[in-house]
Amino acid sequence: MAKLLVYGVSGYTGRIATQQFKSLGLDFIAAGRAGSTKVRDLAVELGVEYRLFDVTEPELIDAAFEGISVLLNCAGPFFLTAEPLMAACIRKGVHYLDIAAELDSYRLAESNDSKARDTGIMLLPGCGGSVVMLGCLAGKVIEQVKNPASIDISLCVSGPLSRGSAISASKNMTAESLQRANGDLVERETTDIIQLDFDNGEGSVPSYSITLPDIITIWKATKVRNIRTFVHVSGGAFPTGDLTSMPDGPTKEQREAAPYHAAVKITAQNGIVKQGVLHTVNGYTFTGLASAEAARKVLAGTFELGFHTPAVVFGNDFVKDV
Repeated sequence: MAKLLVYGVSGYTGRIATQQFKSLGLDFIAAGRAGSTKVRDLAVELGVEYRLFDVTEPELIDAAFEGISVLLNCAGPFFLTAEPLMAACIRKGVHYLDIAAELDSYRLAESNDSKARDTGIMLLPGCGGSVVMLGCLAGKVIEQVKNPASIDISLCVSGPLSRGSAISASKNMTAESLQRANGDLVERETTDIIQLDFDNGEGSVPSYSITLPDIITIWKATKVRNIRTFVHVSGGAFPTGDLTSMPDGPTKEQREAAPYHAAVKITAQNGIVKQGVLHTVNGYTFTGLASAEAARKVLAGTFELGFHTPAVVFGNDFVKDV
């Protein structure tokens, strides 16, 4: 049987994903850093095998990958884990999936595209979160647009962040404000603001410039040469102060009270504009569900060789599957 290894199971989103794996009846191996009692205790609670290793030890990673065909990396900050785990997947012939929101993970996967193809594996960063939400939304709307020239897309974030997300974002958020212009990644003004209606009762609201990995993934999926990404924070703000003292993450009740939304505006070369919105569950709930569904599909044999995006591999309706 194909085996799945989930690294970072004791993290906030990792726990959501493993609960979904159990509900789906998927066989998986829990994994985390060496000496982690949290990983061991969770594995015992779930009744699954566990393996402990640090990403700084290539030989230990390779040993832990024996008998594994798919890795789901849930361990951020991903600038510390994506490179060594992706390299190990290429060495050992293991499909790589993660839930990163950091641009560097996508640049890394893009740069390793040919190596992954040669090895016969897929690199699929962002198998949950905004990359699935925005990628599928853009893909559905673009089906109605002939000769698309530009995409403006925004995520409406609601509810509190997890401690891991806040710390990761504070350390790794791209300092540059980037956009895709004529096919290239170029700087843009950080003051860039657009008005979008998420159709969530708030009316037209400002969305602010932010560099999301979708400037790589949507471009790869659609080949539209001009893409800008934005975010609107609804009912809260980025936490300040001592982030390490934050709770693990929002409670189930907080997640249920804070659904996410997305909006896209696609402009054709003739100036015609098509718009669309997506309403879905809270981002943490969505990421856990989406990453589990993506892993399930890859285990079942649905994959493409090299660096890819969920919308391409699973189709624009993948968000509905989630």
